[in-house]
Amino acid sequence: MIKFQKKYNKLFLNNIRKAIDDYGMIQPYDKVAVGLSGGKDSIFLLFCLKLIQLTSIKNFELIGIHIDLGFSIDPSPLKNYCIDHHIPLIIEKTNIADVVFNERKEKNPCSLCSKLRRGALARVSKKHHINKIALGHNSDDVIETLFMNVLKVGKLGTFHPNSYNHEKDISMIRPIIYIREVLIESIVDTYHLPVIKSTCPMDKKTTRQEMKNLLIQLEHVYPDAQQKILSALSNYDPKNLWKKEL
Repeated sequence: MIKFQKKYNKLFLNNIRKAIDDYGMIQPYDKVAVGLSGGKDSIFLLFCLKLIQLTSIKNFELIGIHIDLGFSIDPSPLKNYCIDHHIPLIIEKTNIADVVFNERKEKNPCSLCSKLRRGALARVSKKHHINKIALGHNSDDVIETLFMNVLKVGKLGTFHPNSYNHEKDISMIRPIIYIREVLIESIVDTYHLPVIKSTCPMDKKTTRQEMKNLLIQLEHVYPDAQQKILSALSNYDPKNLWKKEL
C-alpha cells in the first residue's frame, strides 16, 4: 500500500495541492480518472492523487484508464500496481496506432494520436460515469506547448489547467503543472513506480523534443526561466497584447 511520508509535502505534494486549489480541479464526490499512458508522468500523477485521496478532506473516487493504442505493449506493470494499491483500472483496446501510421499516414502523427486518445479517454469516462480526467502534463510540458504555439503556429497560448468540454460534459484537469520533469523522474526512480517503455516510432523524434531542448538551452542562460515563464501565464497585461480592429 502507498504510505504517506511528511517529506512528500515539501518535495511535491504542496505544489500539487496548490495547483488543484488554484484552478478548482477537484471537488468533493468527483470521480477522477487518471489517463495512464505507461509513461513516468501519468504513473507519478496516479501515485500523488492516491496520496491526496488518503490525506485530503476532499472525498473523491480515483480510477486509472489505460488506452491501448495498439503498439503491443504489456500493461501488466500497471495492472499489478493498481491491484496492489486498490485502484480500479480500466484497459480499453483501440486501433489508434494503425489509423495514425497506416490508414492515414499523417505527416504530424502525434497531433492526431493525441486527439484520438483524448477522444477514447472521454468515451470510456462517460461510459463509467467519470466526470474528470486527470492528465500528466508537467510544468515543462506547459512551456514546451507555449513554445510550439508561438514558434510553429504563431499563436500565444498553451493548454489550460482545468478545461471543461461542454459537448462531452467532462473536465480535463492537469494537477502536476507546477512540478518539474526532473523531479518526476527522480520520484519514479526512487519509489520504483512502474514505467512501460514506449514503442511508438515517433518517441523522442517530435517537435516537442525540439522545444524541450530549447528550454534546456534557455535555462543555461537564464536559470529561473522556467519559473518566470510559468508565472507569466497568469500574470499578463491584456492592454499590452495586440488586438486588431474588427
